[in-house]
Amino acid sequence: MRSSAMLSVRLLLSFALLLLCGYRGALSGNVLAFPGEYSHWLNMRVVLEELVERNHSVTVLVCSASPSVNYTKPEGFSFKVYNVPFEKRAWESLTDDFIGYWMYQAPNSSTLQVGLKIRDILAQMTALQLKMCDTMFHNKELMDNLRQSKFDVVLSDPMIPCTDLLADILGVPLIVSLRFSFGMSMERHCGQIPAPPSYVPSPPLTYTDRMSFLERLHNFVMYMIQSSLFYLHCLLTLDKYYSEIKDSISHG
Repeated sequence: MRSSAMLSVRLLLSFALLLLCGYRGALSGNVLAFPGEYSHWLNMRVVLEELVERNHSVTVLVCSASPSVNYTKPEGFSFKVYNVPFEKRAWESLTDDFIGYWMYQAPNSSTLQVGLKIRDILAQMTALQLKMCDTMFHNKELMDNLRQSKFDVVLSDPMIPCTDLLADILGVPLIVSLRFSFGMSMERHCGQIPAPPSYVPSPPLTYTDRMSFLERLHNFVMYMIQSSLFYLHCLLTLDKYYSEIKDSISHG
């Protein structure tokens, strides 16, 4: 009788052990998301909703002037909103100007004209974005709250600067959802996307993968201009700004 009871216990333990062997444990993560605007937000939102569906905790960091992120609407994820010294209309006006030029004027403009226009738009966009960065990094209450939240990762849109700096300050990995950038500069130089000028046309050029010699030459020049603008933008604007922020935080 006793041996029968022992056998039953052993069988029960063996069955429990078998169930444990087939169990796939997982830990939910704590994600801080820094979205872009318009279609960039729509694409990231799909990812965030899937993360929530898989029981991860998601917090979206958004500025008060966001034209496309409705942070007042209840969602499966939470929002952290920080105030910026400009209105939503500033974003909308700049975006309308860029889209109008890109769709209707850029295809009929010279390479030099496109490069100069993109430089002007990029300068205006950067001015707004650096205001966002300033108000975020100099908001001690916000930064302390972000540190105390113990995020595991920062998920960001590459069109918004400072997210890499934020991840560095928080000491967590950065995941970038690479999207379109001027001349695919971000994708080529940071994402190592293969884009041989002889076969891959540089936006806003409307060539195909079969180009004539003059079209390939035009495409090559466009890549050179976009790469130069990208490096100059990082060197003259972001590099200095990042150094100043890092220095102020280290002495803060």
